[in-house]
Amino acid sequence: MIQLEHIDYDYQGIPALRDITYTFEMGRCYCLEGPNGCGKSTLFRILNGLAFPARGRYVLDSDAITEKRLRDDTFAKAFHAKIGYVFQNAEVQLFCKSVEDEIAFGLFQLGLPEGEIEERVEKYIRQLNLASLRKRTPYNLSGGEKKRVALAAVLAMDPPILMFDEPLSGLDEDGQCWITDFIRALKSTGKLIIISTHNRRLAGQLADVHVRMNKDHRIICP
Repeated sequence: MIQLEHIDYDYQGIPALRDITYTFEMGRCYCLEGPNGCGKSTLFRILNGLAFPARGRYVLDSDAITEKRLRDDTFAKAFHAKIGYVFQNAEVQLFCKSVEDEIAFGLFQLGLPEGEIEERVEKYIRQLNLASLRKRTPYNLSGGEKKRVALAAVLAMDPPILMFDEPLSGLDEDGQCWITDFIRALKSTGKLIIISTHNRRLAGQLADVHVRMNKDHRIICP
């Protein structure tokens, strides 16, 4: 469970988030919606430990998440094992020489046994239809293929929380249908899923809860 308590954040004195208080519960799919500049991306950065609020508290499973605590390698490793984040531009999170190495990388960081790493890599290569691409360099793939590789790498780590930033961005119609169906299937796993999107159709198809932000950088509903 994620609890946010009176979160404020500024960019060089300019408000980005104001008094964000909200609880995200396990087993539900939340769609974070709102106009450009309302603070959705900033909130995602805070949830992923990439930025830290000027005021307020971020609590994950009873642990307060702070910049100081994330400097501790053991705490940071446990934190990052809980949250899987698929970026809007999947290319920024791909850096290995092959698709299979990309999927394996995070598993090595978790310190898993080599046999288990191999099993998970094979599982998600099959599940994400990546068998024909496994030896390919991720940078040379199409946008939809890169998205699938990033998703496979995240899912292989089996985090209880999954976050998607504009998951349909850059995909053709077939790719959009595929990723929508895939996320819908993930809803049955009991994970907490948070999606940031401008796509009302996607939100309507997937959201258990619609979380709307306004131009004043606040959550206005539910």
